[in-house]
Amino acid sequence: MTDQILRSIAAQHGTPTYVYDLDVVTSRLERVRRAFSGFDVHYAVKANALGALLVHLRELGTGAEALTVGELERALRAGFEPQRVILGGPGHTPSLVQQALTSGVRLVSLDSLSAWALWRDTGGPETRFLIRLNPAFDPHTHQHLATAAADSKFGVPPAQALELATTIQARGQLAGFHVHAGSMLADPAVAELVVAALEPLYRRFSDLELVDFGGGFAVPDVDLEAFAEPLRAFTARHRLRALIEPGRFLVAEAGVLLTTVLHEKYGGPRDHLIADAGMADLIRPALYDAEHPLRVVAAEPLSVAAGSGSEAGSVSDTDDGLGRPLDVDGPLCENADRLARDSELGRQPAGTLLAVEAAGAYGYAMASNYVSSLRPAQVVVRDGRARLASRREVPADLWRLEEI
Repeated sequence: MTDQILRSIAAQHGTPTYVYDLDVVTSRLERVRRAFSGFDVHYAVKANALGALLVHLRELGTGAEALTVGELERALRAGFEPQRVILGGPGHTPSLVQQALTSGVRLVSLDSLSAWALWRDTGGPETRFLIRLNPAFDPHTHQHLATAAADSKFGVPPAQALELATTIQARGQLAGFHVHAGSMLADPAVAELVVAALEPLYRRFSDLELVDFGGGFAVPDVDLEAFAEPLRAFTARHRLRALIEPGRFLVAEAGVLLTTVLHEKYGGPRDHLIADAGMADLIRPALYDAEHPLRVVAAEPLSVAAGSGSEAGSVSDTDDGLGRPLDVDGPLCENADRLARDSELGRQPAGTLLAVEAAGAYGYAMASNYVSSLRPAQVVVRDGRARLASRREVPADLWRLEEI
C-alpha cells in the first residue's frame, strides 16, 4: 500500500484504523503453497476474523480452523464449506459440539481426554478425530507462545495420546495426530522436533490418513522451505495427507494500524509521543513485549474524519532531545499502554500520521473496550482500491448489550 492510499484512508475514516492489503495476503498464501506443496492449507481464524478477509481466503481455496462457536459461525458465514473447517482448541463445550454437528463439520482436533468424553457421548459416528499431542519440547519462542512446552496447557502427553488413539481407532474414527509447536517459530529445527514426536505414533498406527502440523511460522523472513523439508519427508514416508494451519504468516504483514500523534512530551529522562492508538487497539507490545515497526506516513497535520479522537495540540520545547530515548505511547492511563519502546522514529509533531506495521494478526482480534475505548474501523485494499470492511464503533455500541 502506498502512503497516498494510507493518507486517504486516514482522512476519510480517521484514526486509529486498521488497513489490510489483500494482495499481500494472496502473495503470502502463494509462498506457503510453494514451500508446502501438496499440503492442505487451513487458515487459523483466530489470527484475524474479519469477514472480508475470510471471504478472500475462501475464494483462494483455503480451508479454515475454528476454535469457538463464534469462529465457526464466522467461517460458515464467509462461505467456507463445513467439510473445509477443522474444529480445534482446548475449550470444547456441548453447544460447540452441537453447532459443529448441525453445521456438518466432520474433522475435530481433540485437546484432552475430557474433550473426547464430550464428543464420544454426543458426536455422530461420521466425525473423524485428530489427537493433539503435547510433545514436551522447547519450540524456541516466547514462553506465552510455546504451546509444545511440557508445562503448556495444550495437547495430550504421548502416553495418554497412545491410549486415547487406541480407543478412538477401535471405533473407526481416528484420522491422525496434530502438533502445533507454538507461534512466532523462527528456528526450522523445530520441524525436526515435531517429526521426532510424531514418528512413534505413526509407526504404531500405520493405517492413518492425516497429519496436522499446525502453523505458527514467524514473521518476517522465516525460512519456510527449511521448515517444510522434514515435514514433507515425514508425510511421504507414511503416505499421509498433510494439513497446516497458518494464521499470522498469511495476514500479519498485510496489515497496518494507522494512528495519529496527539501530544509530544519532552524534557524528562525519556521523550514520549502520545498516539491515539494503544493497548486497547493493539495489545501485543504490552502483553508479549512484541516489537512492531513504526514509520511516518504524513508529517503534516491531517484533517481527519470527525469523531476519530485525533484533535491534537502540541507543546513546543527548546530541548533538542539528542541522545534521549523515545517511547511511542497510547492514550490510556496504563504504563504498559505503549506501541514502541526506544523507538528510532524521532520527535514528531502532533498531527503526524504513523503506521504501525505487521499488525494484521492478533491486532483487532485482541482489541478491547478497556476504559470504554471504541474499537477501530477496518479497511481492506485490493488492487489499490480501498473499502470499509468494518465501521468504527460509536459510544452506543458500548452499552448495546446492556440492560438497565
